[in-house]
Amino acid sequence: MKFLPAWAWLVGFGLVGIVGAQEPVANEEGVSEEVNLGVEKGARRNITLGAMYREEFQQQEGVQELKSGVLYKVEVAGKGKAPKTSDWIRVNYAGKHVDGRVFDKSKEGEPARLRVDRTVPGWQEVLPRMREGDKWEVVIPSHLGYGAKGTGAGNIGANETLVFTIELVEVEDPAKKAEAKQP
Repeated sequence: MKFLPAWAWLVGFGLVGIVGAQEPVANEEGVSEEVNLGVEKGARRNITLGAMYREEFQQQEGVQELKSGVLYKVEVAGKGKAPKTSDWIRVNYAGKHVDGRVFDKSKEGEPARLRVDRTVPGWQEVLPRMREGDKWEVVIPSHLGYGAKGTGAGNIGANETLVFTIELVEVEDPAKKAEAKQP
């Protein structure tokens, strides 16, 4: 029998509490206040759940912590080159909430092409430490992800700790790219 971690129970109880606490509101101003209160409660809950997840993740064998607070665990060690912040890379990745729900991922068999300095700060911390062929599990604190605002699309809430599996497939060689463009 597999037991759920403590943070998973809190997510469940938190959702039940939020759903059960809903009361009809008579005017538009009241709706706005209730929405803001819900967002604030969610942001506080996300801080707590993130801290609990980080604490549990840190107990796993092989987990390293950067000065910034990013946690990572090397699942597969590669031997290729490491990217610079200005490099374009190809990665397979999956981004999850601390409860395991996936909010974004690269397409199967089609690595995403990204420029390192155009990713969230947490990725900018870990990618230059990775080598082609590496596959890491990375836990990014909210201040190095989407912060107190979350995303506009609403798929990442305020103050959410993010969990990524990142496989660095390739660091693009700028010289080869320049050669390919010449007639």
